[in-house]
Order: sequence, then structure tokens, then C-alpha cells
Amino acid sequence: MNEPSESALRRAQGPDGAPAARAALLCCLAAGFATLLDATIIAYTTAPVAHGLDAPTAGVQWFLAAYSLTFGLGLVPAGRLGDAFGRRGLLIAGLAIFLLGGIASALAPAVWPLVAGRLIQGLGAGFISAQVLGIIQDAFRGTARVQALGAYSAAGAAAAIAGPLAAGILLEALPEAIGWRVVLLTPVPFTIASIWLAARSLPRGHAGRVTRGLDLPGIALLGAIVVIVTLPVIDPGMPTASIGLIAAFAALLVTALALWERRYARRGRMPLFAPSLMHSPGFVAGNVVALLWFGSLIAFSTVTTVYFLQAHGISPFAVALVLVPASLARGVSSRVSHRLFLRLGGRVIAAGLVVEVAGVVLVLTAAFVWDGWALLIAVGVLQILLGAAGGIVEPPLRAITLGFASPGVHGVAASFLQLTQRLSATFFVALATGILLGGDASPAALRAAVAVCAAACLAALAVSWHPALRSPVLPAVSAAAAVAHPAGETVSVSAAETREGPARVRPGDLLRVDWHDERAAALREAMDAELGERYADRFSAFDAETLARFEADFALDPATVVATVVLLDTTGAPIGHAALRALSTDAGGDLEVKRVFVHAHARGTGASRALMAELERIAQSRGALRLILQTGDRQPDAVGLYERIGYTPIPIFAPYTAFDFSLCYEKVLSPVAA
Repeated sequence: MNEPSESALRRAQGPDGAPAARAALLCCLAAGFATLLDATIIAYTTAPVAHGLDAPTAGVQWFLAAYSLTFGLGLVPAGRLGDAFGRRGLLIAGLAIFLLGGIASALAPAVWPLVAGRLIQGLGAGFISAQVLGIIQDAFRGTARVQALGAYSAAGAAAAIAGPLAAGILLEALPEAIGWRVVLLTPVPFTIASIWLAARSLPRGHAGRVTRGLDLPGIALLGAIVVIVTLPVIDPGMPTASIGLIAAFAALLVTALALWERRYARRGRMPLFAPSLMHSPGFVAGNVVALLWFGSLIAFSTVTTVYFLQAHGISPFAVALVLVPASLARGVSSRVSHRLFLRLGGRVIAAGLVVEVAGVVLVLTAAFVWDGWALLIAVGVLQILLGAAGGIVEPPLRAITLGFASPGVHGVAASFLQLTQRLSATFFVALATGILLGGDASPAALRAAVAVCAAACLAALAVSWHPALRSPVLPAVSAAAAVAHPAGETVSVSAAETREGPARVRPGDLLRVDWHDERAAALREAMDAELGERYADRFSAFDAETLARFEADFALDPATVVATVVLLDTTGAPIGHAALRALSTDAGGDLEVKRVFVHAHARGTGASRALMAELERIAQSRGALRLILQTGDRQPDAVGLYERIGYTPIPIFAPYTAFDFSLCYEKVLSPVAA
């Protein structure tokens, strides 16, 4: 079997691990900037498109909504194909599709060819997004990965600022007949540059491996459902009989989708609606919040922009200049959201949504008092508040929702979350613009459209109070919290100050137990289920003999385990596990860290740090001078923890040398003072 592309990329980096990774990141930033730039300019072209192509309201609605539809539908198969066949070819293909769709849109002679071009372009963007995030996962580890994702977010913020301003300048400077076409072509240079960078900097894909399925029928059925339920929104004057027929057909499609998904899962494939995710109340609740919040806020931004451009003829550049500060506020607040999350836990989502609901309601109120320039200034000021709140909401919402993917289907969960957001944007944008344009962009129509957005945002706030999304923050543990204790004795986890700040809730207990303790065994079983799913596609291509050899390599002899630690929460429920095993019979030799696991709802809160601190204390009490460990490249949370607490990379050691995706670390311990 050929070597995976991520391994080839890391080997191509050279001794310092930098050149190829930097080139790959530059490619990702250029590709991400191109797709995000396109998303920020489209609303500014609405009025000239409607005038120049004599487009009906339905055509304008589909012009604004089509991109999100195929963007979402393309994410899931693109992500799974990238995992199976490598990302270089799929990224280049996605960029080419995006480029062709953009050119076709800009040259469209009528509105429906324009919509077709947007559908093609959205599909390409979905392929691009899936590969960009995958490349960052492949090329970077630990803190370097966090920095790379931060750079990608910065590219998005730059696009949100540059796009509207560029659209405003071009539409001001050029005749209306060609201005909107040139605006639609602005992503083209960045797309071409991305293709060139991808061809030069990314390693070629590896031989195809067996995947757990693309579930194309499930994706097609879901897309059909979204289109069907959007039709009455596009044509609000539709006869009652037609609406009834559409409702019946939609119900039939929903039934067919449910039956297909069950059948697909029974065949051992990975359905679009993964059962382990759909059975998680927290994951479902998080997706519902994301669906209502993202769709309503995208629709709100679109209708307010279209209103000022179309109803009042305010120049695009002036509108962009007033609304761009909201993007700056969003970028700034997203950088501090993790601090608020440490303080408030999941409640930060509800707190941010309270601010967003208040902001949209204030805009609605202002629309009853002012209009024209006065209303635009009011909206611009309130959009800053909304942007800041959005930056606070999004990272914790994403982290908590994906944290409920406890069986380890993290890639599938991330794609599904993006899918729900994009499909909701399709529906809400079509709904809100339909209300606005159907009312001839009057002040009353604007108020009605904003009211719909406020109602959806309020519904998101209501769902955010689901208990699963308000998980408490566990205490961070100081290095002096406890000392090594005999098996069976508990250690109170200190609520003292730590590097991560003071503990936020009541302390729990660390418990030394026997390896065969039922609580420890249950935690290891949960860990096996999660990691088994996370690496399933990599092992699916191996024959039974190879798999048996791999299982033997990873097997752990309980006789070599010198300590097993379980972390309890304040109710006494086990939430974390870690162990040490001796690599030799010599006292003072190296010890290996094994089976570090924390349940999804307790991650990112200091639980893992508590377990690692206890293992270090135990190792020092035994006279060990070094701890070593092995993890994998699909466990960025673990890698980030180890690097933060002082572990440094070392070559892969036996028995893990057969696994090129292994990441090995060491930490030299200070001798215990006599």
C-alpha cells in the first residue's frame, strides 16, 4: 500500500518540519480566502443583477441561496473521499469546479444560468473546504495546528473586510451592466493562485483505501428535501393545494431518507446521519442551535444589505464601509471566547445568544423609528454588537457540539455540523429575501424579514438551554494537589490557583484503583470505541493477519501496569482514566503513559491535566527519570495537552514503529528531593 499523503508531507518538510508545511498552509489560506471572499460579495450584486438580467424575485432568491445548498451537500462526500484518496487531487478538482462556476456566473446571459453557475461554484467550495481543513490536520501537529487554524480564521476575517469594500469600489467605478460581473470574478485570481500552489506544494494522493461509504443517496435525498421545503418560500403566493402536495412529497422524502439511512447502517457503512451522533442529545441540540443561529444571522446580514442597496440606492461602498466594522468585532471577540468559556462553561453560548437576540430586536425596533441613512448607521452600530457576540458564540458551540462525538466520528461530525449550517442558510436566506423582495423592499417588508430572523435566533437561544450544552467546567489541578497514594485511596483534587486560573466548580476525586476495576475498564472501553471509529478508515484496508499483528502490538499486559488512576466528578461518576506501565524490571527505569482518556463532556477543563500530574507524581515516587508515551496524528487534543505540559517529540519507539501515524513524546522528570 502506498504511503498516506500526510506522511509524505511530513517527510518532505525536512529536518525542521517547516518548508512543505508552510507551502501547504499558504495554499489553504489562498483557497479559503477565495471561497470566503465570494461569500462576502454576493449580496452587493443583487440590485444590478436584478436590473441587468430582468430577474424575477424567485430568481434573485435562488441566486443568493444556491451557493450554500451545494456547498453543504458537497462537504460530506468530499471529506470522506479526501480521507480515502488523498487531498491534493480533490482540492485541485474543487478549485477548478469553483473557478468554472464563478466564470460561468459572471458570463451568464440570464438569471437561471447564473443560478446554475452558483450551484456549480458552491459544490466546488464544499470540496475545497473539506480538503483545506483536512490538509491542516495532516500537515500540522499540536500547537502548530492551533496556529494554522488561527491563520485560516484570520484569512476569513480578511475576506470579510476586503470583499465588501472591493465590491463597493468596483460597483461605484464601473457601469452597472459590467460592474456586477467583474465583482463575481474577484475570487478568480486567488483561485488560480491556489491551483498553482496546490500542484506545486501538496504531495500526490495515495492509493485508494476502502471507505465506509459516501452515502450519496442519503445526501441526494436530503438535498431534495431542502429544495422541496424551500419552494413555498420562493413562491409565497402558491395555491393551498400545491402547498399540501409539496408537504406530502416532503414527508415521503423524509420517510425514504430514514429508511435508507437505517438500511445503509445495517450494511456496515457510515450513513450521513451517523447513529452514534443522532443518539447523542447534546450533539443533536448543538446542531439545532447552529442551524437556527447560523441561518438566521446569515439571512439577517443579507436582507439588511440588500435593503439599503435596493430600496434606498445607497452606494455599495458606503454600505460596506458602515457594515465592515462588525467583521472586525467578530474577529476580536473570537480570540477571547475561550477565556469566557473557561469562566462560564457552556453557558457562554446562551449568554452570547442573549446579546444576539437583543441586537436583532433593537434593529427591528429601530426600523420602526428610522429609515434610510439614519437606519443604516443604527444597523452598523448594532451589527458591531452582533459581530462581537457571534465571535463569542461560535467557537464554544462548535467545540461543545463536536465534543459529543464520543464514539470518535469526529470528521463525520464536523462535516455534518457544517452541512446543517449551510442548508439552514439556504432556507433562511431564501425565506428572508423572499419576504423583503416580495414586499418591494419596503420598510414594512424589512421589518417582517428581520422579525423572522429574530424569531429563529430566539429559538436558538431556547435550545441552547438544553442541559447537555451547559456542561460545567471541571477544576484545573495544581501540581501540588496530591501525592502518590496506595490503590484504593482517594485524593481530593485541589481548587487552588493553577496555570489555567482558579478552579470554577467544586473539586472531584482522583482514585488509585486496580487495573481490573469496573470503572477503569468501562472508561477504557469507551476510549477503544472512540479511537476505533477515529482510525477506522486506516485499518479497514488491512487483512485479518495484519490486524491481528497490530492488535498484538498495542496489547497491554496488566502485569506490567504499576498504577491505574480514575478521576471522578463531584457526583462520584468516573470521567477520566490514565495508567503507567513499566518497560523493564529495573527500578528507576522509564515508565510509559498509557490509556489517558477523558469523557467528551469533561474535555478542555483540566481533567486530563489532573490525570497527567498524578502520573508524574507516581513516577517520581518510584524513582523514574523519564516518562514516554505514544499517541496518533488524529488526536490533536491529546498532542496539544502533552506539548503544553512539557512533553517533547521523540522518534517512534517499539512496538509502534509499524504505525507511521504514531507520534511519540518524552518528559524528563526531576528527581524527588531526599
